[in-house]
Amino acid sequence: GEHGGSLSGGQQQRLCIARSLAVAPQVLLMDEPCSALDPGSTFRIEETIAELAKSMTIVIVTHNMQQAARVSDYTAFFLSDGGPGEMIEAAPTSKIFSSPQDKRTEDYVTGRFG
Repeated sequence: GEHGGSLSGGQQQRLCIARSLAVAPQVLLMDEPCSALDPGSTFRIEETIAELAKSMTIVIVTHNMQQAARVSDYTAFFLSDGGPGEMIEAAPTSKIFSSPQDKRTEDYVTGRFG
């Protein structure tokens, strides 16, 4: 068989997801699951995430606000100004993007910084 290094970026990511599912987790942590992937591969990974989310909790760490809006039900915004980071706001995703309660959250999700 071939090793994972011969696969495309999107295929490698799907292989990593498949390997993580082998231990039947209740929670899956994904750190920037679509970074450096082309739009087609990103779409397929997001479809996979949506399917998996029907049967388990998935926590995604991302700087991609559009992706967060597309794939998440609940969003938490963390900020570090050089020191230890803090959670600024957490709410249903629709609320974070439509009516954030903290100006720093609003500034970030609207692209004013970050």
